[in-house]
Amino acid sequence: MAKFMLIKIGLMAEITDAAALREAALKQFDTADITSDDHPETADWHASEEGQEDRRLISTEDKTALWHLVDPAKVYGLLDGRPGAKALSMRLDVDELEGTTRRGALSAFLRHGHAETAGEDTGDLNEFIAALDEEITNRMASGPVPPEGMDP
Repeated sequence: MAKFMLIKIGLMAEITDAAALREAALKQFDTADITSDDHPETADWHASEEGQEDRRLISTEDKTALWHLVDPAKVYGLLDGRPGAKALSMRLDVDELEGTTRRGALSAFLRHGHAETAGEDTGDLNEFIAALDEEITNRMASGPVPPEGMDP
């Protein structure tokens, strides 16, 4: 009998250059092979009202731009070659976090989807957020290090 598991992976992104983000998302969007029942040809879909609206949103909204930059094949690839399991489906949500500082955004990230922690005394959590913020600062100072097996 097969078992089905939900793997939740959180990824927090800091937008450092919104113009570059949107430009990259538009480039990927413009070359993507997107169709629908109403528009079975890619060129028709891109020219459609739906396609034009998506393009407008990418060029004006960071959330939509990020959503279009995620490569589902790389997400599915997390289980490639692993014995006894295979990726079946993916759900992608991009939500804007509250907070105008990295520490505030980290706090919102850790609490995201956990309404039960809102308003609680979270002393240990605050210490964890401070340590995580320091780790990120140190990692950024040393330059990006891609995970083993991934292209830089």
